[in-house]
Amino acid sequence: MPQAKEFQPDNGPTNRTTRQLERFLQRAFEGDRTGCRDLIREFIDDGHDAADALHQLVWPACSMVDSLARRDQITAVQEHCATVLLTQLAQRVECGLTRHPSRCRTIIVTTGPRPTEELAGEIFAGLAEADGFDVVFLGGGVESDDLYEEIGRRQPQFVLSFAAGGPDAPRLRRLITMVRAQNPVPGLRIGVGGGVFARAPGLADEIGADFDADSPFEMLEAVRALASDGAPRRSSRARAA
Repeated sequence: MPQAKEFQPDNGPTNRTTRQLERFLQRAFEGDRTGCRDLIREFIDDGHDAADALHQLVWPACSMVDSLARRDQITAVQEHCATVLLTQLAQRVECGLTRHPSRCRTIIVTTGPRPTEELAGEIFAGLAEADGFDVVFLGGGVESDDLYEEIGRRQPQFVLSFAAGGPDAPRLRRLITMVRAQNPVPGLRIGVGGGVFARAPGLADEIGADFDADSPFEMLEAVRALASDGAPRRSSRARAA
């Protein structure tokens, strides 16, 4: 069984939060639904809100599961068990997010096929819905041609894909090429996020994406900025935020 203490989140939580994350991870790997729910309640009772729970517990746990699975340090059963549990918890926590007025802007969210990619998309979808965006969450397994047709039908302002694996890049490149050639939605912005784009700097530019981000939270900040200021296409993660 992997030890959660290997992982330290990037956002510098307190020692108590770090200990809570360690316990949360361990229970997630064990499939301890009750234990994970109790830890989230404890975390919120400490003065945090639902967004903090997603940012400091659920998302770091998702990142750790993905990292350990890629290094073959957990079994397929452990990965599946933890990811299913974290997805269920994310959906429950999203119900507690503060709701903002509608922005009257639609986002289509798709992901790669890995469960952790779908979880990243799920977390973003919940955050964006609470922030006032209309979200169509398609998850993984949608082919480029089908997604292109959906773009034409829905007429979104943004299309986002969380895709952590190398094989996802050609699929996204094909979609972006079709969108740029035929322009089904004038002004459409396409953003990408996930491990492959962090591991391969410049890949998002190479496939023609307008912006990229490493996490659902960074992605939301980029979308907010673009929705507010109408910045031109091809904003890097730094310029978009």
